[in-house]
Amino acid sequence: MLSSLRSSVTRSLSLRSRLFSVQAEANQGVIDELFTTFGSTTPTNGSTTPTNTPAEGTPKPKPSRFNLNEMPPAQDPLLEFFASRMMERGHRARAEKSTSEVLLHIYALTKAPPLPILREAVDLTAPAIRLMRHKTGGKIVVKPVALNERQRTKKAIDWILEASKSRVGYTRGERVARECVRIIQGQSSALEKKETEHKLAMVSRGNVPRSR
Repeated sequence: MLSSLRSSVTRSLSLRSRLFSVQAEANQGVIDELFTTFGSTTPTNGSTTPTNTPAEGTPKPKPSRFNLNEMPPAQDPLLEFFASRMMERGHRARAEKSTSEVLLHIYALTKAPPLPILREAVDLTAPAIRLMRHKTGGKIVVKPVALNERQRTKKAIDWILEASKSRVGYTRGERVARECVRIIQGQSSALEKKETEHKLAMVSRGNVPRSR
């Protein structure tokens, strides 16, 4: 069985080698005709163009793969959330315009990239807990509850918008921008509200049920 297989393979290889040699001669004739037509020198038979081959032992560069985690979003999620909290009566376009005005006025006031300043203002204002009040036995019991990231951001934006009502400005975006700058400077009533909330949570931490 092996001898018959070897003989068949040998015959097929010899036939293929003859076909390849005939095809190579035909291709060489076409190439010579093209070089003659365009006025270039005809390459001599057997001459090969030099190719840059990598040295032995040199590792081949791996193809770079795109990481989906590095892909930037179409729009910053914080700006989307900020516009949602600023929206009134379903006017989304107006809220997005006010959010853009916030960034423009922050840049005008600080001459720095506005988005990192807005993000830092939200992070400084975001509380870690909220206070739940319920009546038990004729008295009001205050119990602190931890917040997740989305809840913390929502609370911070609400406090910033509420505190911005006392700022000077022709538009709502300008007032919010001035409030964000005041937060960075540590002179905002939103920071005082956060500190008061945390102090009450520390006083009422005994009302949190212990895990068994």
